[in-house]
Amino acid sequence: MKNTLLLFTLLFSSFLFSQNVFWYDVILEVDSKDAATVVGLVDNFYSNHKKGADVTVKFSSIPLKGSSEKATHIISITSESSKSLADFRNSLSGSDWDLYLTKMSNYVKNSRASAGKDLYSVGADNSNPIGQAWVFKVENSNLNSFVGAFSKLIKSINFDGSVGVGQVIHGAENGVNTYIYGTYSDLNSAFNFGPKNDLEAKAFSEFSESIKGSVFTQTNTRVLIKTY
Repeated sequence: MKNTLLLFTLLFSSFLFSQNVFWYDVILEVDSKDAATVVGLVDNFYSNHKKGADVTVKFSSIPLKGSSEKATHIISITSESSKSLADFRNSLSGSDWDLYLTKMSNYVKNSRASAGKDLYSVGADNSNPIGQAWVFKVENSNLNSFVGAFSKLIKSINFDGSVGVGQVIHGAENGVNTYIYGTYSDLNSAFNFGPKNDLEAKAFSEFSESIKGSVFTQTNTRVLIKTY
């Protein structure tokens, strides 16, 4: 699967530079007839697997995406501590893990994993059930400018949910290495994303002009199934 399948579940601070949030994502392709079985397998394993208090696991579906994208579900693991995240990932071993993988292999057609961290984020609510990712190819030398342009945009608009920008560090493909990720309280809010007045329209236009050297690849949307 292409890296543009990535959808990210992040933690955000309230209108301040946040601490780095590190993430590890597992992206799955599952036939619709097997979706309920996979949901049950994921729920059974992660409900019973011990994790640190500073680690969050979220399981989501991916119902809205481009026609070339095949991913249907994502397991997103996040922490403000890179060590806690690494320790949790390393804990995914043993007989219970092997049994889980064996059962999942009967229903998962394809899978991949990627990891990275957020760089700047705003908004206090991490419980919003709908998340949208906008994915970009950004030259490494332009990354700081991209983040700066994003932070200027966010200070100029009213975004009701959480929103942030981050970097794909491991598992990037075809130059896709940067994302913007926002969350919404419901589908109606997601439908109404965009500038709401002339000032916000100007801010969006200035942002687009500032990142002209970057390539927008796609957007896709996930819906939360369960948090662990």
